[in-house]
Amino acid sequence: MTAMTGYCSTSPGPDKATLFVDLLTSYQRELYGYINALLLGHHGAADVLQDTNLELWKHLDEYDVDRPFLPWAFGFAFQIVLAYRKKLNRSRLVFSDEAVQLISDAYRQEAAESDSRIAALQGCIEKLDPDGRRLIRERYMGRMSVQKLAEQAGATANQMSARLYRLRRTLERCVKSMLAREAQS
Repeated sequence: MTAMTGYCSTSPGPDKATLFVDLLTSYQRELYGYINALLLGHHGAADVLQDTNLELWKHLDEYDVDRPFLPWAFGFAFQIVLAYRKKLNRSRLVFSDEAVQLISDAYRQEAAESDSRIAALQGCIEKLDPDGRRLIRERYMGRMSVQKLAEQAGATANQMSARLYRLRRTLERCVKSMLAREAQS
């Protein structure tokens, strides 16, 4: 099960549809970036994204919620990009399918590595003491200012900045360690 899904049901129904819509909407930026990279910034990327969304929705029942959503969605996007490129074949600047495949492979690799880093970071945050977890979540997920955090803790902004710096360094070391262990296994 991926960190994004949080669901274990594989039967179609309202829960799967709700999950699917949540995943589809939360990954729009990544899908658009992928499509835009494959089309090398061509103005049709938004249209291809919409076609991809429609195609993904048509295949909702085929999605396995226990598998990562983004690689599955990238597969559909890739096929739609290839179809779109055929329409552009009359254009002066069209790259070969092999070049587009290389861009796709590189983008997918980066997305997989990003997922690993996010999962490692989530695990490392959970290893922090409760106060450290609270500070990280309030500062970076809740976007609370350093000044506000300092006021709540009865500290100065400089003291809070130093504490957050130490927490970030701890998280950085932890993430690097977890990724290194993952790479060895």
